[in-house]
Amino acid sequence: MPNTWIADMRNFLDGALGLPDLPGPARRIADHFGAIVVAMSDRAPEKIVQTHVRCRRRPGRRPCAGRLRAVVDAESRIHWKCPACGDNGVISGWRGTPWDMGRAGLAQ
Repeated sequence: MPNTWIADMRNFLDGALGLPDLPGPARRIADHFGAIVVAMSDRAPEKIVQTHVRCRRRPGRRPCAGRLRAVVDAESRIHWKCPACGDNGVISGWRGTPWDMGRAGLAQ
């Protein structure tokens, strides 16, 4: 069964908007969500994009072969989904973070 992830990227940062030393599982999920933000932060809103980001799920203990599709909505939230397994989520709070490749510096 797919998961639905709701993430605010500011939760992965320290007070100075730096990357703290996170434990392994937290670092891996931050890296995964960060890769989605990097792929989408310079994209036009409301356009669905097939990203280069691979799905991280392991249905049946085997890596999912899907690559994530994503869209940035009018409120700068990134909605993403794996077309192969259905894993999905919403990422907010990414503007002005180290992962923001678009209009960096514009805090949400």
